Amino acid sequence: MEFLSKYFKEFYTSRDILEKYSIDYAYLSPILSSKRKLPKAVVKIKNEEDVKKIIELMKEYHFPIIVRGNGTNTLGATIPIKEDTIVLDITSFKGFERKGESITVFPGTEFNEVGINDLPLIPTSFYMATIGGFVEGGSLGFGSLKNGAVWDNVLEVEVYTLKGKYTLNGSDVYSVVQSAGTTGILTKVKIKLVRKREGIEILKKSFNSLSEALDFSLDLLGEAEFISIRNYPMAKEIEPETTWGKWNVIYGIDSEKGFQLRDIVTTFAGAYFTVVSKTKLPYNSVDIPLENLNKIDTQECYIDAELSKSSGQYFSHTYFIGCSNIPMIGKQFNLHTYKINDRVEEKRLKYILDFKRKVDPDDLFNPGKVDF
Repeated sequence: MEFLSKYFKEFYTSRDILEKYSIDYAYLSPILSSKRKLPKAVVKIKNEEDVKKIIELMKEYHFPIIVRGNGTNTLGATIPIKEDTIVLDITSFKGFERKGESITVFPGTEFNEVGINDLPLIPTSFYMATIGGFVEGGSLGFGSLKNGAVWDNVLEVEVYTLKGKYTLNGSDVYSVVQSAGTTGILTKVKIKLVRKREGIEILKKSFNSLSEALDFSLDLLGEAEFISIRNYPMAKEIEPETTWGKWNVIYGIDSEKGFQLRDIVTTFAGAYFTVVSKTKLPYNSVDIPLENLNKIDTQECYIDAELSKSSGQYFSHTYFIGCSNIPMIGKQFNLHTYKINDRVEEKRLKYILDFKRKVDPDDLFNPGKVDF
């Protein structure tokens, strides 16, 4: 792959660089991290002209690529699992423009560069994540309880494929959103904006039963930016100095006090990641309809139920850590597979698969990450 150095100034093949770009936050899962392979090289992409050149070279030399932001994905989206993969670092491909009720962003732009006050939702890794990475590999986050998942808030995308450049809008954006970069190279994304927040204040309330905690949470729907319902073991592990009840509601609301960023990161964003890292216990997640949530009432393991909304439907994105029995009362959101087929619901998955077959039948974009 040395020929790439003729076209790109920032071209790397040293072992330490390749090691760095062979992992993302999926190292949390031994199943996912065991699949990784070293990339053949790393190339830094700075603009649309660089993307056009890569596409030309892919056509000529037929090599696989993975597009990578800051590597905060926990599901192996940027882990190479095929030999001779080239990783494209797009963190220098930056820029954005707010116009009316939307913002148009280049993929390497970070949330902390844009500011989070008027974005509809923010990933739990907002303090370091790129917007392109979240659009292609994320789903929920702060604000999803009010505004829906990432696919509910993307208005338009531009993506380069081996069949040309596509501008997709409406439901066609499903072809790219949460696709893990398997359908092309995202170069631009247009996202809805919401009323500007003054800040987010973190509040906590304890209850003796899950039913009470759930009833309290349901009254907050439409007001809270996020709601987590945690049993005692989970809450205590995150904040051992706090007095907790059997079931506890941690929620964020609009506030003139500003953004309690430290509290957001420690008490909400890093919850399941922190507990798994500390305990090394097995973990998984199930998306549970709210009417079924009372069925998880136990203190025998760590449970964190994050209330969310997708396509207008409320549900709980529920983490089970160290649980001997995981209740199958919803749809499993498999945290130990890099296959997007195991996470994306059927309606949106069809868009991804149809587009993949059309523009990348040889599976050169993030190969092996989608069955099509």
